[in-house]
Parts: sequence; structure tokens; C-alpha cells
Amino acid sequence: MVDHYKKCEHVDGDAAAEQFCQWLIENSSTEFMEVNINRTVSCLQGQRIVGYIGNTSVESWSGKARFSMPKLTADVEVEIEYSVDYVTNEKEDFIQFKVIAD
Repeated sequence: MVDHYKKCEHVDGDAAAEQFCQWLIENSSTEFMEVNINRTVSCLQGQRIVGYIGNTSVESWSGKARFSMPKLTADVEVEIEYSVDYVTNEKEDFIQFKVIAD
């Protein structure tokens, strides 16, 4: 049995953050973390994923990236940090979003 779970935390009871957290909970996968990473990076780069994305056979993948959103508003940045390790399972798989808006 696999113990998958989702957790969402946000700062200061911000209504927009709460709404975004709820959307993430409802629209992310606990089984295939690499799918969440692929979808996130594609979305933030303005790309479109076409067709099925299931288990992509990623064994280990980690990183951190920051994206500017000038089309959305002049002062929004999204930072993501992620880690997946299906080989050693030494650390928890995760994807973390940090949205910086002025």
C-alpha cells in the first residue's frame, strides 16, 4: 500500500492563496508526481501539453525555477521547487509553489 497525501499551506489567510491551494488539491496527482511537474513547467512557460501524460518513467528529478508573469501583471513571479525520487525513496516527493506579487 502506498501512502499518498496532499497538503497545502498559505500565509496570512489570503483569500486568493486559499482558492489557489484548493484548486491545486483538486487538480494534482498524488500517484505520479512527475506529471504535476511537467504540467506546471509547461503552464508557466506558456506551452500546451497535448495527449496523455501518465507515468513518464522518471526515476529521479529535482530542481528549482522562477518564472516572471509580465502578461498577467507587471509584478508577479512564481517560484517552484520540486523533488521526485522513485529509486532510493530517501526523501519525500514534493512540488512547492511560491507566488510573489506586489
